[in-house]
Amino acid sequence: MKAPITIVRDAEMPMRDGVVLRGDVWTPDDGRRRPAVLIRTPYGRTGTNNDFLRPLECVQGDYACVVQDTRGRAGSDGEWTIFMAEQEARDTHDSVEWAAAQPWCDGNVVMAGASYLGIVQLLGAAERPPHLRAIAPGMTSSAELDRAAGGVMRVNEVMAWLAFMAMDWLERERAAGRPADPGAAHELWELATDPAAALRTLPLKDLPQFAAVPGFPLDVGKMLAYGTPGIAESFAYEAVEVPALSVTGWFDNHCDSTVESFLRLRAIHGDRHRLIVGPWSHDGRLGYCQGEVSFSARGDASVLGLSAQHLAFFDEHVRGVPSAAPAVRYFLMGADEWREADRWPPPGELRTLYLEDDGRLGPRPPADEHPDHYAYDPDDPVPTRGGRVVNLGRLVPGPLDRSRLEERPDVLCYTSPVLDEPLDVVGQVTVRLFAASSARDTDFAAKLVDVFPDGRALAAADGVQRARHRHGPDIEQLLEPGTVEEYTIGLGHTAWHFPAGHRVRLEITSSDFPAYDRNMNTGEPVGSDAAGVVAHQTVHHSVRYPSRLELPVLSEGHGPTP
Repeated sequence: MKAPITIVRDAEMPMRDGVVLRGDVWTPDDGRRRPAVLIRTPYGRTGTNNDFLRPLECVQGDYACVVQDTRGRAGSDGEWTIFMAEQEARDTHDSVEWAAAQPWCDGNVVMAGASYLGIVQLLGAAERPPHLRAIAPGMTSSAELDRAAGGVMRVNEVMAWLAFMAMDWLERERAAGRPADPGAAHELWELATDPAAALRTLPLKDLPQFAAVPGFPLDVGKMLAYGTPGIAESFAYEAVEVPALSVTGWFDNHCDSTVESFLRLRAIHGDRHRLIVGPWSHDGRLGYCQGEVSFSARGDASVLGLSAQHLAFFDEHVRGVPSAAPAVRYFLMGADEWREADRWPPPGELRTLYLEDDGRLGPRPPADEHPDHYAYDPDDPVPTRGGRVVNLGRLVPGPLDRSRLEERPDVLCYTSPVLDEPLDVVGQVTVRLFAASSARDTDFAAKLVDVFPDGRALAAADGVQRARHRHGPDIEQLLEPGTVEEYTIGLGHTAWHFPAGHRVRLEITSSDFPAYDRNMNTGEPVGSDAAGVVAHQTVHHSVRYPSRLELPVLSEGHGPTP
């Protein structure tokens, strides 16, 4: 019979600067010392009930569990700010060492949690707390630049998230005797639940909702700028000496950054690091139904046993329990199978499909062909439909039928012939686009689409590139109107099975709103425009300008996991 569980509420954890953080401590009531799982959250410690790893599951796995409110959030003292990487790193270090010193802990501490809860793990691990043994950062990265993919801010996600954080800030101010404008909370709630309407504000940097929150540490203009300071550039992967289990989903907005973190850690520190990627989206949405697609129930995190895999990973590195777990376990969508690999991406070949006349997509480089044209009007952007988005506002993550959107004149489609045999695209998808614009700055967005025999069109991967950052994230160079430029558009990592009888399609457009910030096409600083201009876009596909789609195709012999 297992021991009963003791839960100590509001345990006080002093940090090095004297600020007290608070959390709940879950332990089996048997007097034994055991390893501890530390979970640090800014969202309130009562809300950590998700499919990654629950406190009860930790205790049932013979671990103590500490669920802590981060600095300035919920029950913890101190002040929270948006750009506080150094502070979170120090607090994580101190919290690990606090847990290790408790009478119910044997001196071994591991960490778990997703999103912000994963960021603090990476930051803290880089501080090298002596008693930290392993981490499991889910759906996250040390690099906040994934909020600005290709130089374009994920504005719906960022502003809705900040609105939720600001509402808690208002409540703390009220409790401290500093109440704000009674309408401020309502305005923030509207921004959080329907960001698209507010995000049409021009200039966007003057978004009014945050101005009514006294002391809230946000400069909207700064937040909109690519390369937001914080943890993005300075993070040292080489400082993370403990093994990491990275977990993400193909429709998670942090998918690419999670995979890239795994790759960097593995390149520096070897094969102690592991990766799991399911058919999941953010916010703990780890079921097998995503968007309009019901994948096999095998894709559900509970069927996979994701919590048990966390505990097995910890047992391996804390208790020395042998493990036969693969380096990479991923779900191949469409085939609806779990696959295993000893590296990412698994062995394969790069297959190139070229843009051609009449909206065709084929394996042969194009001849001299006429370019295609469309007009991008920032007052009428292509609306977001599915994809790697957070379920904030009215956005729905996952694959949604895009066939109606593809009828718009500002969406170009290039489609392959019907496939004679299946095609497994596994790895990082890239578009090399040769295009010109009438504007000084603009965006080009691309989507890899699976076209079903019945006409449905589901996106398997997507990406966007801001023209001013076409030469790199740290380089800003405006366009010379009418000049052809090459754009490398990363569509991110995916694992998608195209069955025989389907077709491969590439969409090219210039907007995906409100998931991404609209480019106003003026070349002015991001967020400063009071009005936009129409950009006339030209997409080239010729001998000189061979625009193309590059697909990582899985080699034969890498079938389903036994």
